[in-house]
Amino acid sequence: MRLFGSDRIAKIMDRMGVEEGEVITHKMVTKAIERAQKRVEMQNFSIRKHTLEYDDVMNSQREVIYDRRLAALERESIKDEVLELIDEVLQSLIDQYCPVKEYPENWDLTGFKNELRRIYLLNLEFKNEEIPQLTHERLFEQVQNAILTFYRHKENLYGEEIMRRLERYAVLITIDRHWRDHMYEMDQLKTGIGLRAYGQRDPLIEYKREAYRIFSEMIGTVDREIVGMVYKLQVNMPEKSREERRREAAERSMVTSHQDTVGMGFGSARQAEEANPMVAASQRGKAQPVKREGKKVGRNDPCPCGSGKKYKKCCGRNV
Repeated sequence: MRLFGSDRIAKIMDRMGVEEGEVITHKMVTKAIERAQKRVEMQNFSIRKHTLEYDDVMNSQREVIYDRRLAALERESIKDEVLELIDEVLQSLIDQYCPVKEYPENWDLTGFKNELRRIYLLNLEFKNEEIPQLTHERLFEQVQNAILTFYRHKENLYGEEIMRRLERYAVLITIDRHWRDHMYEMDQLKTGIGLRAYGQRDPLIEYKREAYRIFSEMIGTVDREIVGMVYKLQVNMPEKSREERRREAAERSMVTSHQDTVGMGFGSARQAEEANPMVAASQRGKAQPVKREGKKVGRNDPCPCGSGKKYKKCCGRNV
């Protein structure tokens, strides 16, 4: 009654001399209490309605994340999704650093090269005379060939099973980490969004707009980190298996695949090898021990050459 009732009722009760704890039976007072109760219920309903509308925004985002995470858990292979992410991230980098409306001379090629090195482990070099002839389609095709060649090389090196497990781990660990941070950020946004009403703005509309922006940025960051982890993660394997896989990978000549991009100014074979640590390791391999053929000859035994001298005073002197 103090917050939602009428001040006139309080004045009337003072005039009538109603004391504390006395039963109120007057119709006018009873109706005033009913009106105050309805106002309280309407306000509480409005609060619940707004809370549900705010929760709907978070629920829609939660469905997207949970569906993506469930697919990584239940499917035997997410290779197609990872390959699609690789192309999407590359296209987003080209759109960001090489705008369509800008001439190639005005592109931020330095930032583009740094991102390719950070995400795909690809060392990209452009020749000054070839920059004016660059196009988005040609740039995308050439870079895509290089990064997919490295992806296939890594898949051949580790095998199908290990590569699928590595991709699943990259998706799950990245989504979980960023989703926790996103939920905390959304709680902070919801706490202070009501202040937008002082600027004659609807807090709910402002909340939806900000939530969409934050979620889109989070998805973009997740995609780039997933692709980066797929290219950067390495697995400790048994020595014998590792050597066998390195020899197989060396036969596929990963470096020569990168040499195909020299026409675009993508650097030399040495730069391509330095850009991909796994390729360099596979090409170098591991030194094999020298195996002795036949029985070992003692120092004091007769020399096998037939001279009649001891081995240490004949052919053994040169060993």
